[in-house]
Amino acid sequence: MTRLHPRALFASLRILCASLFLACSAVVATAHSYNESYVYFDVTDTTLGGRVEVTLTDLARVIAGDGAVETPLTQEQVIENKEQIFNYFEEKLLLSSEGSAYALEFDEIKFLPTKVDVFTQLEFTVLGVSETPRSIEMSYDGLFGDIDPTHRGYALVGSNTRNGMAENEGYISAIFSPGDGTKTLNLDDEPRLSVALTFLEHGVWHIWLGFDHVLFLITLLLSSVMVLTAQRWEPSTSLRDSLMKTVKIVTVFTIAHTVTLTLATFNIITLPIVFVEAVIAISIAIVALGNLMPRFHTQTWKIVFMFGLFHGFGFANVLEPLGLDPARKALGLVSFNIGVELGQLAIVILVFPILFMLRKRPAYRTIALQAGSIALIAIALFWFVERVAGAIG
Repeated sequence: MTRLHPRALFASLRILCASLFLACSAVVATAHSYNESYVYFDVTDTTLGGRVEVTLTDLARVIAGDGAVETPLTQEQVIENKEQIFNYFEEKLLLSSEGSAYALEFDEIKFLPTKVDVFTQLEFTVLGVSETPRSIEMSYDGLFGDIDPTHRGYALVGSNTRNGMAENEGYISAIFSPGDGTKTLNLDDEPRLSVALTFLEHGVWHIWLGFDHVLFLITLLLSSVMVLTAQRWEPSTSLRDSLMKTVKIVTVFTIAHTVTLTLATFNIITLPIVFVEAVIAISIAIVALGNLMPRFHTQTWKIVFMFGLFHGFGFANVLEPLGLDPARKALGLVSFNIGVELGQLAIVILVFPILFMLRKRPAYRTIALQAGSIALIAIALFWFVERVAGAIG
């Protein structure tokens, strides 16, 4: 059997990444995103209004009451079903101040084409406001309570004549997910602690819902409880050694993605989204291949660092649509990254002990390490093809 030298492996990876970059740079890609809807508020001294922005696909799910629906409504169908849609969001968006509930009146529909989907803008007025408060209590269940638990809702102050804010399309004030209940929404300047907690929360959720990042970590952990003996995987005899190996690899990954997340957030270096997402998929396959070919194990930290850089760009692609108030960009970035690390740590704490307990079982090497790595390679290649083909198409 012909052996592939580590230098040849890295040369092949460099050629692959360069080819992907050239292929994907010419493609218009959509952002790494999940099902999302947005509530914008427009604030003056005496009035409060705004709009709910939700995709035509999600509105189709609302009408059908089924989160599996993939065919979006037409604009004509939205108009035909506007009363049902208005009633739905009147029930899902609850506002109050000092214990007094506000009523909403939806009155106008507009459409906003984006790269992701066509968003429907459902404009509303908050009734009973004579003097707009500095903050309100808000409960919002866009679709996650009854239709799609993966959906997330974002609240933003779109404009505020009291502090000169106009056309804010990016700075998120609150994130709503299942079980969140009521949150305080500051209509003027948001406290720094609230900013930090908001972005920390989103960082945790992103790593947990970013299945490609999760699988990358799990692929690394599969071999962390094993040691190489005569080019063959054998169960580790030391919990301390296995844990230290895991800590080192995760630390390398953390350093790498923190560097590129920072560079991308401050627009120092950016890469095409499709290219980044494709490389992230390939990173899972390459690390899984290393599990099947133990002689490359000594190069793992180099591979993890290189691909960790691309995972950082992937995190940045999620952070960018959330928006960062320029004055608090560093705070939002640090909080988001801490959230990512906490989410990552939770995965390691959950998975590592299970793998360590199973490592001595005869089936571990065959089923978990070998068959599991083959399955991970298949998933990664499917994602790679899907992401590139979907962008080109």
